[in-house]
Amino acid sequence: MRATVALTRVETLLFLRNPTSIFMAMLPALLLLLQAYVIPGTMNPIGGPDPNAAALRPINFFVPVAVTVAIASVAITNYPSSVGSYRETGILRRLGVTPVGAHRVLLAQWVVSGMSLAAALLLTMTIAWLAIGASAPSNATIAAVAVIFGTIAMMSLGSVLAAIAPNAHAAYGLGLIVFMATMFTAGMWTPGPLMPETIRIISGFTPMGAMTQALTDAWYAGTVSLVPFIVMTAWALLASALAVKIFRWV
Repeated sequence: MRATVALTRVETLLFLRNPTSIFMAMLPALLLLLQAYVIPGTMNPIGGPDPNAAALRPINFFVPVAVTVAIASVAITNYPSSVGSYRETGILRRLGVTPVGAHRVLLAQWVVSGMSLAAALLLTMTIAWLAIGASAPSNATIAAVAVIFGTIAMMSLGSVLAAIAPNAHAAYGLGLIVFMATMFTAGMWTPGPLMPETIRIISGFTPMGAMTQALTDAWYAGTVSLVPFIVMTAWALLASALAVKIFRWV
């Protein structure tokens, strides 16, 4: 336990000394929200026959998307890059033959990633409330559960990238490709409620799409179906099992 705490402390200091990782953890979600001041019409009510949605603005639907983006930026870019750098420099191989064990490095990485996620989410929500007047979730409990499920699913997906990347550059490159692909299913360009029905259904079977849909329902409807949570659980189990199977220490 003492060794894990010491490693976590070191990993935290290394993370804070790396401005690039902090930048990537927080900036994408903030830029997504600040588009309200760039794209005309995003602050105007949608209108329409549905009384629950008529008063909402397009930018409101980007708040759950911004939360999802903040999680993804840490889970599939920062986290795999850190593990890739340790593989490249031989840290994993050397620790693997010591009583400390390389597995504690991975645990410390999960803890540091969790702290990074918490900071990114706090800043994202602060900007959302102050800059665009976003409301709190209608059901904060369900929203929190969706964040937890989504974080585990995305960190498991990031673990697959971390398992095979030979170095930090390769991990970042792979992570960026996956990040851009998942942004579409998360609704970064067209939020889920505004997507065509077929694309929305397909996106709902991806981890990012499922998390965004669960967050959107929790935020504005107050209720959510079990399907997104089943999808996120399935992705977490499959991705983590695959990561364990293909993980390389050297």
